[in-house]
Amino acid sequence: RDSSRRGGGATGRGGGQRRSPVNAPLPSLTSPNSPRPSYFTCRHTYEDTLSEEVVREVTSYTLGGREAIDQLAVSSPHPGLVCLQCSRNDVTKLLPEHYNPTYALQSMPDCVIVKAESIKGLATSITNALLDDSDSRGDAIKPQLWKAPRGSLSIHALVPDMFRGVPNPLMKRRSYKIAEEVAAQLKKVCPAARPARVDTDATDVDKEDQKDEKWVLQILLLEPEVAAASLTKCSTDHRADGTSLPCSWTWPNWNLPGGLAKVDIEQVMPSSAYRKLLESFWYMGDRPPAFYAGVPPVVDLGASPGGWTASLRLLGCSTLSVDRSPLDGSLMKDTMVEFVEGDAFRFVPSWIEDENTELESPPEDTWMVSDVIAYPERVSETLENWCGRKWVSRV
Repeated sequence: RDSSRRGGGATGRGGGQRRSPVNAPLPSLTSPNSPRPSYFTCRHTYEDTLSEEVVREVTSYTLGGREAIDQLAVSSPHPGLVCLQCSRNDVTKLLPEHYNPTYALQSMPDCVIVKAESIKGLATSITNALLDDSDSRGDAIKPQLWKAPRGSLSIHALVPDMFRGVPNPLMKRRSYKIAEEVAAQLKKVCPAARPARVDTDATDVDKEDQKDEKWVLQILLLEPEVAAASLTKCSTDHRADGTSLPCSWTWPNWNLPGGLAKVDIEQVMPSSAYRKLLESFWYMGDRPPAFYAGVPPVVDLGASPGGWTASLRLLGCSTLSVDRSPLDGSLMKDTMVEFVEGDAFRFVPSWIEDENTELESPPEDTWMVSDVIAYPERVSETLENWCGRKWVSRV
């Protein structure tokens, strides 16, 4: 069993680290061509909400098929984790391709469930099960993965306690070792698992195609000798008209294991609200540029006491912060922070003549962020100005 030292504090109530439920039900081990379960991660306490959302989608996608609903088993074996199993089919057959629930942080579709005593044994079982030629899914995915460009495969090591904020969860070290062994095995035969290299002979079109193709292999260690593993090609296209989103966001999330954004900052901040802003940058795959000559400051509406302004400064941005109340003292002294005392809803940036001005296209590298509390009508009016009148390129 994992010998990681227990200690440290959990981010939620109650302080110290906690063990995962000892009797959490395990899915059955999978075999070639047998039904595979899928997992979704979510914020702890939203497990029931996510489960209900998925069931509604299955009902809609299968046109209310009673048989499909009867076959579906939905459970939450651990906090922040929802498991879907179907007795006759892969769960993904009951859902739209690349299904992205509103309340999910990450998707682990078509998982194989394997068991082995050693780290190497688990790693070998995972690669063999996912790429098994005798399995129709492995037979279909293997040639695609083999053709994928170098550096396009990301391998995520996961354990259940990660999803409720435990800083040093049990089995974390073991899961990382398993992921490292899987990577070592795949690097011998799969270019996608090897580090990307710069190809000076590639055309711009080739480089763009290589950049866009992403694969993710997720390994969830359920118990020291039992793991769930999912291998899938990520989707970057989620608009109804078929165009790509203007950022590096993918589904499943290629960058963030478990879909968990990296938002912890050690230094003292004016408020804890900064986590929301940093999380949004991670999920968008986009962020304001650091300050350079000529780039406008990031406009922070309703900025006091300064949690968002402080996090923007840590990213190297200059800010123009608007509020009726002053910011934290350290920010008021910061020469890269311009504080404007006034109504956030009536503020007009310097590159706009007046509140009725509508631009043909937004100025490049212009950002507005806001965490102000207001009635929906005021929010709509503000967005109509900043977005509808094209005052900035990002909100």
